[in-house]
Amino acid sequence: MNSRDLLAEMSAASGEKGVPSPLVSGRDPFSVLVGTVISLRTRDAVTEKVTRRVLRRADTPEKMVGIPEKELAGLLRPAGFFNRKASQLKSLADILIQQYQGEVPSGRDALEALPGVGGKTAAFVLSMAFNIPAICVDVHVHRISNRLGIVVTRTPAETETALMKVFPEDLWITLNHVFVRFGQRVCLPGVPRCDTCPFKGWCKSAL
Repeated sequence: MNSRDLLAEMSAASGEKGVPSPLVSGRDPFSVLVGTVISLRTRDAVTEKVTRRVLRRADTPEKMVGIPEKELAGLLRPAGFFNRKASQLKSLADILIQQYQGEVPSGRDALEALPGVGGKTAAFVLSMAFNIPAICVDVHVHRISNRLGIVVTRTPAETETALMKVFPEDLWITLNHVFVRFGQRVCLPGVPRCDTCPFKGWCKSAL
């Protein structure tokens, strides 16, 4: 099975069409950036709820800087590490204002230099907000690609590099969305639903 067919099978098994979707409504770079920072160490359902609440209060860097850190931390609860994320969001918003005229940069190095932004966040922002091909490797992508034997890697960074060699560039943006939905609905972390998985015939991890 080639990589394109593999992604199509994963999408179909998840009831999805493979259309990538950001964590928040729309593709505004600042909203996508905020949502992805919030998502770290936080369940998807909590991320979506908290992100909407925060963006209702501060949907621009200028508004984010104006929120007292304690108030922002309260808005971020119960997202993981909400106090740290409040500090990071205020700091990165200030940097965007001071260095980028309030705009989110579209370069990977510039993104990763922002507080709270690592490889996963940078890749997600590049792909979702700027339509720049990048593979966002979150826990779902790292776990599933190794569980299925698509790659054999130890870290998300290694997984990103390996997947770039497996999947053609035109699928990189879509890949995260498909893997996430497949991980939420079929290849669950604890007890995967192997009986409904199209890969159970050859997956070495199948129950």
